[in-house]
Amino acid sequence: MPGMAEGSVGAAEAAEDFYRARRRAALNRFLTQMSGGRQRLVPYEEVRKQLRAVESAEKRLEDVPVEAIVGSVGRYNDFTREFLPRQDADRARWVGVKMAMTGLEGVPPIEVYRVGDAYFVRDGNHRVSVARQLGVKYIQAYVTPVRTRVPYSPEDDPETLILK
Repeated sequence: MPGMAEGSVGAAEAAEDFYRARRRAALNRFLTQMSGGRQRLVPYEEVRKQLRAVESAEKRLEDVPVEAIVGSVGRYNDFTREFLPRQDADRARWVGVKMAMTGLEGVPPIEVYRVGDAYFVRDGNHRVSVARQLGVKYIQAYVTPVRTRVPYSPEDDPETLILK
């Protein structure tokens, strides 16, 4: 996988990384509440409905910029906007994914919808979370384009889409 970190990580180290990510998520939640910013991931369905977007039948394997992944189809409450885990219940899955991504095993490509220049995870939220923690710039993904008449970018706020 392009940009993947080298060197295998043990379970104890991966678990510590998970708890470090959880602490960052809690701190970010506090700071976001104080500033009035947005912390949760963008729900794909919300954007699709507001833009009256239509999913394409095609799917292509691409290297997707991790920073452009802004939302999720079904797990938008489980991770922060930076894909930090929000629940301790995700620890075992997150640790397993981190060990696979840094070891010889590797992981399959994620699946995303592309709306304009932004991406929404259909399958692979934990892989995106770990990739961000590792500082990965690009991740392999099966990309399904979503057509819309209104441009959409990773910086757009779903609450202000009506203005577009």
